[in-house]
Amino acid sequence: MSLNLELLSKKFSKNFMSYKKIYDGFDNDIFVLITDDNTKYIYRKSLRNKSNEDILFEKNFSDYLLQKNIPVRRVLYPGAESLLEFCDGTSCSVEQISEKMAFNAGMMLARFHDASKGFAGPPLPTRKLESELLRAINLKDKLQNKYTNGTDFISIVEHLLQSEFLKTSGICIIHNDFRVQNVLFQDEDISAILDFDWSCVGNPLKDLGHALVEWSFPDGGNFNQKIFKSFFQGYIASKPNIDFNALKYWIEFSCISDTATYLCDTINDMPSGGEILSWMFSKYLFFNGQDIAKLTE
Repeated sequence: MSLNLELLSKKFSKNFMSYKKIYDGFDNDIFVLITDDNTKYIYRKSLRNKSNEDILFEKNFSDYLLQKNIPVRRVLYPGAESLLEFCDGTSCSVEQISEKMAFNAGMMLARFHDASKGFAGPPLPTRKLESELLRAINLKDKLQNKYTNGTDFISIVEHLLQSEFLKTSGICIIHNDFRVQNVLFQDEDISAILDFDWSCVGNPLKDLGHALVEWSFPDGGNFNQKIFKSFFQGYIASKPNIDFNALKYWIEFSCISDTATYLCDTINDMPSGGEILSWMFSKYLFFNGQDIAKLTE
């Protein structure tokens, strides 16, 4: 995708001279735009439909978090095509994460949850915690017919949707996608938390569970218990009372929710007759057989 810098300069009242694409994903294309005085900005083009409420939520929530000293990019011009402040820092891969970085990320997530409890909008995000699981239910027949283990997958989805843990989950705004790629580092400290596209009202343990999976278990790689433990220890440094039964539920929920997103997004592109091939489904199978408390020791 190429950019028309003249049109963007008029749109945002800047004099953009060059750009560089830094992210190409399912949800967003992201670029660095550079002006004639060498000032950098982030330009983000959303690839999913966004409601006006969600666009305004991101702007208001980011401003609120900055007031609470949570490092995020300030949204300068909100919209499906948005302009954000540039933040110094480096995006890392899971394989590059050290134990100290994981510990600091756990501490930052706990700080984020403390801050987000005070945000009351308006507006609140329209996304629901169970949105991706409900997408799978809506495509139940297709998924069961396409995959040899599709019926088993739908049974897992239905079980998660019926849990009491989900029924009591509306506690605060959660990030809902606190993965390594959505954090910038300077040395081993966090300089910015990125991307609130998936934020919703939910249980902080959903964020913790998702992060523990994403930070400790690279796609196609091996589980790293040291990183898992370090992230967990950073989080409980200020939030020590963790219900491990609830945490295991949210770890499994997160894995299946991400699997549902992948399956629903690709349902017309994947061949029929095979098993579900998804990194997150493989991670679900791994964590389903684990004692989560022992993984933190």
